[in-house]
Amino acid sequence: MSIGQIHRFEKLQIASLILVFLLTHISVSGQQLGGLESLIFLPEGELTVGEILSSISDQSGIDFSFNAKTIDEERRVSFGSAGLTAQEAVASLCKILDVDFKIQDGQFILFKEKTAAEVFQTISGFIRDSLTGETLIGATVSILGTSKGTVTNGFGYYSLRVLTGKQRLQYAYIGYQSEIWETSLTKDTRKSVQLSPTPLELPNVIVSIPVDQEMERHDLDRFDFSTKALNNMPEFGGEAGLVKGLQSLPGIKMHSDGSAFFYTRGGEKDQNLIIIDDAPIFNPAHLFGFYSVVIPDFAKDIKVYKSDVPANLGDRLSSIISIRTRDGNLNKWHLSGAVNPLINRLSLEVPVSRGKSSLFTSVRRSNFDWLGQDENDDPLLAFGDFNFKWNQRINKNNRLFFTLITAVDALNTQDGTLSGINWGNAATTLRWNHLFGPRLFSNTTIYAGVYNYRLGFMDNAWESGIGTASIKSDFTHYISPSFESRFGVEFAGYGFNPGSISTGSLLSILPEINELAARKRIFYYQANFKATRRLHLKMGFRMSTWENSGPVQYYTYDESSNVADTIGEPEGPYHRYRNVDPRISIQYRLDSSAHLKFSYGSYHQYLQLISNSVSPFTSLEVWLPSNPNIKPQAAHQWTLGYQKYFNRTKWSFGLTSYYKKLYNQIDYVPHAHTLLNPHLVAELRFGTMDAYGMEVLVRKEVGKLNGWMSYTWSKALRNTPSINGGRTYPAFQDRPHDFSLMLNYQVSRRMLLSTYFTAYTGSAFSSPTSFYTFQGKTVPIYDEKNNDRLPSYRRMDLALKFRLNRNLQQRFQHSLTFSVYNVLAHKNIVAVNFNKILDKEDVPVVQANFLRERDLVSTQTDLVRFLPSLTYKFEL
Repeated sequence: MSIGQIHRFEKLQIASLILVFLLTHISVSGQQLGGLESLIFLPEGELTVGEILSSISDQSGIDFSFNAKTIDEERRVSFGSAGLTAQEAVASLCKILDVDFKIQDGQFILFKEKTAAEVFQTISGFIRDSLTGETLIGATVSILGTSKGTVTNGFGYYSLRVLTGKQRLQYAYIGYQSEIWETSLTKDTRKSVQLSPTPLELPNVIVSIPVDQEMERHDLDRFDFSTKALNNMPEFGGEAGLVKGLQSLPGIKMHSDGSAFFYTRGGEKDQNLIIIDDAPIFNPAHLFGFYSVVIPDFAKDIKVYKSDVPANLGDRLSSIISIRTRDGNLNKWHLSGAVNPLINRLSLEVPVSRGKSSLFTSVRRSNFDWLGQDENDDPLLAFGDFNFKWNQRINKNNRLFFTLITAVDALNTQDGTLSGINWGNAATTLRWNHLFGPRLFSNTTIYAGVYNYRLGFMDNAWESGIGTASIKSDFTHYISPSFESRFGVEFAGYGFNPGSISTGSLLSILPEINELAARKRIFYYQANFKATRRLHLKMGFRMSTWENSGPVQYYTYDESSNVADTIGEPEGPYHRYRNVDPRISIQYRLDSSAHLKFSYGSYHQYLQLISNSVSPFTSLEVWLPSNPNIKPQAAHQWTLGYQKYFNRTKWSFGLTSYYKKLYNQIDYVPHAHTLLNPHLVAELRFGTMDAYGMEVLVRKEVGKLNGWMSYTWSKALRNTPSINGGRTYPAFQDRPHDFSLMLNYQVSRRMLLSTYFTAYTGSAFSSPTSFYTFQGKTVPIYDEKNNDRLPSYRRMDLALKFRLNRNLQQRFQHSLTFSVYNVLAHKNIVAVNFNKILDKEDVPVVQANFLRERDLVSTQTDLVRFLPSLTYKFEL
């Protein structure tokens, strides 16, 4: 190639590059111009701002840039575009949002011109039932068109900081008709609202509640269990008990049929606390566990905390069940009741001063006389309850509540000797609500609770008990729309009777057991902070001081659990524990209907239930305090969960995994002697426990077909150095698989069909690995602890509720509920024994003749295979 050809080729290359550059520039410019002029098609409707921006961006190819504090992507607006250009569509949207926009670097930039400093006002008040005046707990208050809002506290009070100017607020509650209030705010405003219940003719009316607040209600760490859901469950002998309701939730396992004991996320049965209006109930069982001490008509709100426990609650490692009782009808008297062959109850609400004060009383009594209890031969079996509530509105800033709860059980002979078993709970609270201002709410409570247990024989009686009295003040400070703080103090005293003989000639030959005393001081603080639109934080701590008080005499023990010394302490505190328990929760919203949540909590427990029995029935119970020999139980729990709410179908889905490490867990030496033993501590052994698992909950609360389904996979493994040769072993409550399904179907306006099904892995227990003969007796040999399992548990319950009224608006309402417990008659085993032989008719009997050697056979015990029930309910 010649030099001239080379020059011509180079010129041709340069011309080509210039042409490519010009074509590219024109193309890019055309694309940008075409993007702005792109036609946007979006059907008219109510959409979130985020959905609108995504649609415009997808159709035009132009991205958006904005400050999340200025533009709320979750705000719902009415918007549509039938062929507007992208620029026109954005202009139209910005007009609705009251913001400006500009085009820079190929993007739409949304912004708001700086104005004078934003001024906030506070809207506060109470939300009540329009018919009864009852405050509504967990009702929602939201600013329409935004994701901002709040919920009422445990006393129906809310406080919300909003911008000065025109506002539209929605007040809503499940089962009630929502209300919208439009206002122009210029100052702090008190706004109390009365919501009307949804008419019975419209049972499927769906109340629109902000999605983020719906997700809070369905949180697996803190579950809101409505009394309506509890009452819709199939009944056992006339009632759907609290514990039977709790067992349908993921992570909570009941002991067995006929027991009020339950286990939460692998913890022991004494690591659950039930409080009614803040007063503790130490034994929630009636009839050895078949019934609960909580009368369904008396309860208003039930909250179940398994983790992420607020700092104002504590002193248990596994769960806290907080029950708020009904205040009573402030507007008119109301009578309701239930009649069943096994149990009857009656409730009465009376307004003392219309709109200001009311009384609520509820009584319940068992009805077992007709079952054939012979006057002389059969024992007297009975239980009863009396509940009372008084509330008084003093003025707009002050209100008083008084609650009294008593529950008694008796299983006695009828020969006049008072031989038998008696136990009972009593609890009372006096609460004072006070508003220091629209943003500072306080509740001061004085409460007391006592539990006594008596085992009598002739003129002798073994008695044990525990009692407490406390005063505490809780404060809630609504600082800003994104920041809320809670703090408070508590002072409590405890008295313990670990068990003693109170009467009779045996008193002189039995050991003396000291009564014990202790006191507790609590200070807590918790901050709830919305760091951004997506990130919510909860951080706090609970600081506790536990002191043992004299005078008392106690023993110290060496490493072999032999008595080392006897120590006498004078009156006053002689030993104390101090602990600080941090709590933290981090919630991150993935989108408008889903979030991830991480939580960590540290917990300490100073009360221990000593019971060396796996019996489903209430056993001889001894409560002991932490002291120089018994360290407080402790736990650390980590959880990670995912929550999704489907707003259109009103379904929710929750998935949570947890890990819990527990310390100072009590176990017992073989054949431990726990009754009337002054050296009871020597029978105890201390170790650790690891509990972990995964929980799933699918829930739908509205519609003709509603209910929930839960599944739990979990493990609970103990390690006690001096038990089981130091090897890890499963706890009694270690049940890897647990499934529950609860369904309600509204057949018609007057008929509701309910079904409940549950199945879970059998409990762990110790079975003999071999036998040997000693002096003519066959003796079992146990090698490993909890080396075997009971058969799997399965049960299905059915219920049909039929309203007898044709006119559902009539004041007098009555209904019939027919239910069947264990409709499939499945044999659910609660115990396996190895102490019987077969007689000539192959019937298992306890061996009485040891002169001849006989082979032992295993026998199984079950309790309830099939139990129908018919209950008549009324109210007027």
